[in-house]
Amino acid sequence: MKLVYRLLVITLCSFATYADTLSIKQQQAWLEDINFFENQVRTKHIEPFHTLAENDFARLLKELKQDLPLLSEPQVEARLMAITGAIGDGHSNYFMMSGPHQHFPLRYKFFDNKLHVIDATKPYQHLIGAELKTINGLTVEGLFELITPLLPGIDNQFSAKTRFEFYLTLHKLLLGLGLIKESAAAQFEFELGGNTLNEQIIPVAMSEFAKLSSAFKNHSDKFNMLDIGMPGISLNLLKENKVAYFDFNAYPSFEQVIAKCKALLKQLKAAKSKYLIIDFRGNGGGSFYNGLAFSSCLLPLDQFDWKAGVFVLTDEHTFSAAMSNTVQFKQILNARIFGTPTGGDPNQFSESYRFVLPNSKRKLSVSKRYYPFLFEDTDAVYPDELIETSWLDYQQGNDTVLSAVLTEIEKIENNTCSN
Repeated sequence: MKLVYRLLVITLCSFATYADTLSIKQQQAWLEDINFFENQVRTKHIEPFHTLAENDFARLLKELKQDLPLLSEPQVEARLMAITGAIGDGHSNYFMMSGPHQHFPLRYKFFDNKLHVIDATKPYQHLIGAELKTINGLTVEGLFELITPLLPGIDNQFSAKTRFEFYLTLHKLLLGLGLIKESAAAQFEFELGGNTLNEQIIPVAMSEFAKLSSAFKNHSDKFNMLDIGMPGISLNLLKENKVAYFDFNAYPSFEQVIAKCKALLKQLKAAKSKYLIIDFRGNGGGSFYNGLAFSSCLLPLDQFDWKAGVFVLTDEHTFSAAMSNTVQFKQILNARIFGTPTGGDPNQFSESYRFVLPNSKRKLSVSKRYYPFLFEDTDAVYPDELIETSWLDYQQGNDTVLSAVLTEIEKIENNTCSN
């Protein structure tokens, strides 16, 4: 009922949007799209009403159809996002960015529950490091409460934060919720060094926004990463080749893993690497079967310390297949997990069935499988060693998680030598 209450609040807020309402022709097109959406959810999702009751789903769609003459396109999309979000799993999503959109030219990341600007386009670079306080008078806390029920890719409170960091920049979403006006700058308030900064900011094209760094700051660029022929996975040999560090940023195909496995084994044998680090931070998923193929490739190497020398790094961006492989590698590789909790739920509805609405061409997905990877009541894979990154470490480019693992490896080495 809490989700439905939030949806009702969203519905009321959306009528405050300052944008043109739909024409009769547009209303008919969206009506067809909504009916198509309903059919896809009912027939393609493995269990569509595991969280949102079927009668509430039907009622929300009926109300949306009735309201079409009063709504603008951003309002319709916000409502569809809300209904899809209420289905209640991170693989059932409405992708608002599959249509035309703009972004406010800032990137954010939470540190100690404060939302900092981590990058900005040239006119606003003086805001880097500032804490966002309000947009058009609404606090970050209020925005979070209002926006997160709509967002795609949310399994738990950790992925909710990462999605909010990104989608707070999406102009059309804020417009659909009635938080900003169509052709007017939004009023942003920041705090920096004890001073309040007020800025009137207008959105920019996606192409301009895309030049900004992501909220996940990948420190592997400090290393001489080696191309192993598996796109999305790169290797660095640390500590005089004793540590094989894999930056597993994205998923290669199964065929690519198999084709390059022998060459990788030869490389690792020559290096005589003893310790293994697999970094899933920032990895939003792919096919966990391909991740299992990668682990299968490594298993023949008896040179690794399979008892105490395997580590997996995670953060709130570790989602879907990357989360699944984290659980599996803990089980089959005896890995220890360092970092922060995963954004993915190990007992999850998963495996996206993707479809496109026939008229608007907006893209959506619903879950077609369910995987219980941990037979316990939990919402994330929690690390064996919780290592968080402070704003200061982030600014200075200090990888506190990797440093903690390398320190642990030194302890293992020292204990081995002393014995």
